[in-house]
Amino acid sequence: FLDHIVTSTNMSCLTPHDRNEKGSFLAANLYAKSVFGEDALVNVSVEKKDDNDGKLAGYIRIRSKTQGIALSLGDRITSVQRGHTQ
Repeated sequence: FLDHIVTSTNMSCLTPHDRNEKGSFLAANLYAKSVFGEDALVNVSVEKKDDNDGKLAGYIRIRSKTQGIALSLGDRITSVQRGHTQ
């Protein structure tokens, strides 16, 4: 999940993680800089449910100084999660 979000949004992961480690909880910080020099920090917290449906629950929080980059990044993450490609 994390690799999919990182590659789809062109962000870099600031939190070191072992891809071979299997667990039910993930927390990571992602960073991006726009072409206009605006910074954005994304906090991802996800938990895999135990009901064998493969569903994930959690949140993604976007922080930036300007509202524009936060809104466009949020729209991009939402479309990636729903499976739409742009």
